[in-house]
Amino acid sequence: MNDRISASSDTLMRQAPMTAALYLDAAIQEVEDRFGEGSAKDYPEIIAAFMAASASDFGASVIARALEAVADRSSQ
Repeated sequence: MNDRISASSDTLMRQAPMTAALYLDAAIQEVEDRFGEGSAKDYPEIIAAFMAASASDFGASVIARALEAVADRSSQ
């Protein structure tokens, strides 16, 4: 499997808001499920923290995968 990014910068920029929307939807659902209806509006800082944690986790995973690929290539 090829994990290289083949999309252009323009495509990645257009996709970024879609990714943020996915994080936002997930954050709202999770916060509402855990703390009750209306809590997402009452505590926007929880939504922001959830979105930041989601993006950070995904970014770290992508970097780890890239480092593993580099390590695998260098050990061959």
